[in-house]
Amino acid sequence: MLVRLICALVLAAGLSACPDSRRAETPDVIVLHTGRMRGNVYPLGMMAPLQHYPFIAGYVKAVREEAAKTGAKVVLLDLGDSLTGSFAAHATDSRNMAAFFNALEYDAIALGNLDSDVPAETLRSIHAKILTPFADAAGNPVPPSAAFAARTGTPGLPVAVMANFYGNVSPAKFPGRFPASFAGVAGIHPVRDYGPGESAGADGLTLLTWMKLEDPASPPPGFLENLRAAGVQAIAAHRVYGADEREVWESSGFAAWNPPVSINILRNNGGFVLARLDLKRDGNGWRAIGQQLIPMTANSAPADPAIENEIARFAPAIAEKDIRILVLGQAMGSDAILRTCLAALATIPDSQAALYSREAVRADWPAGELRSSAVFNALPWTSPVVRITLAKADLERAAASLGLVVAIADGSADPLTVSTPAYFADQIAARLDGVRPSVVAPSEFDWFVGRLTADPSLVCGLPSGWSVVEPGVSR
Repeated sequence: MLVRLICALVLAAGLSACPDSRRAETPDVIVLHTGRMRGNVYPLGMMAPLQHYPFIAGYVKAVREEAAKTGAKVVLLDLGDSLTGSFAAHATDSRNMAAFFNALEYDAIALGNLDSDVPAETLRSIHAKILTPFADAAGNPVPPSAAFAARTGTPGLPVAVMANFYGNVSPAKFPGRFPASFAGVAGIHPVRDYGPGESAGADGLTLLTWMKLEDPASPPPGFLENLRAAGVQAIAAHRVYGADEREVWESSGFAAWNPPVSINILRNNGGFVLARLDLKRDGNGWRAIGQQLIPMTANSAPADPAIENEIARFAPAIAEKDIRILVLGQAMGSDAILRTCLAALATIPDSQAALYSREAVRADWPAGELRSSAVFNALPWTSPVVRITLAKADLERAAASLGLVVAIADGSADPLTVSTPAYFADQIAARLDGVRPSVVAPSEFDWFVGRLTADPSLVCGLPSGWSVVEPGVSR
């Protein structure tokens, strides 16, 4: 009784459950969740030095063995932004991630905003339930092959999982963080309300995935009330730390809201983390009796050789895509890479302006041989390249509000034919009426690598007669 009281006080303070909680009580359900893996599952020894997925597989295997002895049910979820984002995922059309999820027998996979261009055939190959937090103007799931909520196949216990993206935060508050389109559908919106039929009911467990949890100290009371009304009994959330934030493991792992929240994080070094929430049946509800936030290293679990062998088969496809582009005499930083991107966009026929984001440049290019994997790691966007028509004044206002950099040909007419990735064009179209993107190339990355391979002089920057306008600075 004393142990329960101490644990209840710890959980009410928003801290991790006390270490002795799972020795005092055996969980009836163990919820494990990953998130924001960004496709970073490579054959070992290939391109990416930090590979944590074998330890995830080893830990999941150990937990299932533990649960088999106690009779507990294990629910394994991914909260989103995991299918794309790496060169390996690009080279395999995210089949590396599908293989990972299938091998570990995930129960449900939620789609994040970064999963907007996963091929339909890859989604169909995943055995887990595919959930989407986005709806079209008519309220239908996007993509149509997904659902807002679904029952899992957990034997002996009805389990329902609902997909959420950003709580009740308005897209107007963080316009750059919300997609303006998803899976090729424009005008999508995040799902806020869930029907009563999407719950597992009083005899089961209903979970909510929450991809972009903001401040865990300030729960949105109205939204949580809506979740309780929809039957949600626990939340599996993911929090992204800012570059200036320190990882505070003890306070980030649990929030004693109603429903309670198990919080996963993106580590500053890119390492994977798995969150574990232990639940005990309590009348018609569930009580959190333990929470762990576990870095996936050899100290947490032995690597699983079976998943290493499964992913190793993708090595030839990844190597084939990693072509040699050119040789750089010196390293290139973000400004030089930005100008190279603008220069490539300026070569599109009839272009009078080009748009790109300084924030999209994630890494430098080292001196020496430049390969396509290094280009991808610096510019991890794979949306189509498009042209749009904009008045100069609209172009400058849109660029300023979105933090985009503009390159304009001297003496251009008004309106302008603007070349840019569809990701940025969609953001502009969401703010301006009448913007209709026209696709130039289906993949920005493949098109850019092809242009750079054919014309290495693009690394020298914009052609003569073009100039750069920084956001918010009028010409």
